[in-house]
Order: sequence, then C-alpha cells, then structure tokens
Amino acid sequence: MSETPKPQLTVLVYDISKSTDTYTMLTNAHIEKTYNGIGQNGGGKFYGLHIQTNSSKQDPVTADVSALQQIAIKGNAYQQANRERKNKQLAAAFEAGKDTFITTVADKLMLPKNHNFSDIKNALEMVRKIMENPVYGNYAKSLIIISDMENDFPPKHGIDKMQPVQLDSVVKVFIVRPSDKANISEMIPGVSYTVYVSIDDALNSLFNQTKFQSHEEHFCHATL
Repeated sequence: MSETPKPQLTVLVYDISKSTDTYTMLTNAHIEKTYNGIGQNGGGKFYGLHIQTNSSKQDPVTADVSALQQIAIKGNAYQQANRERKNKQLAAAFEAGKDTFITTVADKLMLPKNHNFSDIKNALEMVRKIMENPVYGNYAKSLIIISDMENDFPPKHGIDKMQPVQLDSVVKVFIVRPSDKANISEMIPGVSYTVYVSIDDALNSLFNQTKFQSHEEHFCHATL
C-alpha cells in the first residue's frame, strides 16, 4: 500500500530588481506547472513573494491547491468503468481550480522588474516566518528562489553583508541563476540547496520526486 504524501508548503520568491531583468522571467506556464506539481503531490499551500528594494513592505500571495485524487482502476468491467468516470470528475474539478490559481498568482507576483535594489535579507526573513508557522508543522516544505542573490542597498557599492537567515534544515531550497558572487551557504546556513539555470529545471526537480536532488549544490546544465 503506497504511503499518503504529505501536504506541500511551496514558497516561491521572485526577484523584481533591475539587475535580473534580462533573464529568469516568471511566466504563466511556470505558475501552471507549480499548481499541477502541488496537486499531484498531495495538494497544499502556495506562497509567493518578492525580492525588492524593501522586501518587508509586501503581503505574500497565498493560494490553496487541492490534491489531484485518482482512484485505482480495478474490479470487474462495470466497476472499472465507474472508477474511470469518477476519475474524470475528480480531474475536471482539479482543472477547474487551475485558471483561478494562475490568474491570482500571476496578477500579484509577475510584476515588472523595476526595483533599483535587492533586499534579500528581509525576503528570507519572511520565508522563515512562513516556514515556522505551526500550521505547517506536518507539511513537506520547499523554497524556490529566482534571483541573483546579491543583497544590495543604496549607495550601491557591490554586495552588502547581511546577517544569515536560519531556515529549518527540513526545507528543500531550489535557487535559479544565483550570481557566483553570492555566498549562499553563509546567507542560509544549515540547509541543503540546489542551483539551476532555468525555472523549469527547478520546478521539474521539485515535483519529480524520483529525481529529487538533496545534496548541497548541483548545477543543472540545461538549455535556457
């Protein structure tokens, strides 16, 4: 008998500073893939937030995703037909929630990249508070960060030093296109993280459990 998957807590952090305006653009297709991935892995909760000039001045985007439930096809021909019909109904109900999810998340998360600076510290502090919420104590926790991870403030003289943010070690972290100037191990010590060159690669790894990488750092060489 297969084990029931834990509900998913998925937090996506999107950098909307000017330094990242030419690549790693979030699209509706990425948001749809996120919805499908959460639903196919037990359902759960989604949070989206920004890295911006002052990352503490924002309200995260939140949405619930129901689990995509399917009944095993077994029994005689009549029972199998009934189960297939029920599965179609369940799939239709799951699909019905997809457009609302995409619209809600896209409208609030996919903002223009016009901020002058990147407040990484406060964005990660918001993530920490979400992850530590007792409501999500039994959830599988994943964090996707789409950013160069260069913490900077005016006047800009390079990367500003920041106090590390301590996330729970159970949080799986997926980072898309960080700068080689950013010391991620110092910024979020004690967690395993994986580095990717595209958003699709990160999402595929997160939601494909058989290929999930949990080592400290792994570069995926994929076509952008």
